[in-house]
Amino acid sequence: MYKLGLFFIFVVIIHAIYNLINYYRFKSVEKIFFGMRSNDKEKQFKSISFTKVVKDYIKNAGVPDKTIPVSQSIGFYQIANSNASILTNITSNRQDISSAAYELLLEAKGIYWSRFINSINPLYWLKIVLYIPKYILSYLGLNADSIIIKISQLIYWIFGILFTIAISVFSDEVKSFILSFIKWF
Repeated sequence: MYKLGLFFIFVVIIHAIYNLINYYRFKSVEKIFFGMRSNDKEKQFKSISFTKVVKDYIKNAGVPDKTIPVSQSIGFYQIANSNASILTNITSNRQDISSAAYELLLEAKGIYWSRFINSINPLYWLKIVLYIPKYILSYLGLNADSIIIKISQLIYWIFGILFTIAISVFSDEVKSFILSFIKWF
């Protein structure tokens, strides 16, 4: 049980450090982002070579890509209409795309700070434990509102309640079973 407690503390510390590092990394990512829009061509080319750093900062925070409508004259009184992805066009100097990209960057910074705060919040970890099936199945690509997730969550809770009752009724037997199972590992 001692090792399990140490493992949990280790996970909490790693989670907090990872998100705090990414939160403080914002200044360097922001510098690259604004370097892409610099008038100094050398600085601009250097920053554009680090475009993946900016994109990964946003993607790893879980910020979804956004699109904005774009209309452009193509000549002969014709206008082309489309939707432009912000992350695909992150190096663009267009005002609307640049401001939307910076909003994504700020949102990512806020998410990293929120995750850091949640790392030290015991209710956050309790929520993780209570909704383990939902998080695992969502990670595997299922929609969070799907019936499969709801059924697995219900089974998990029923099993948890039955396990709690078993511990209270058959405490010595369950304790010896758990200890033998832990010693097996």
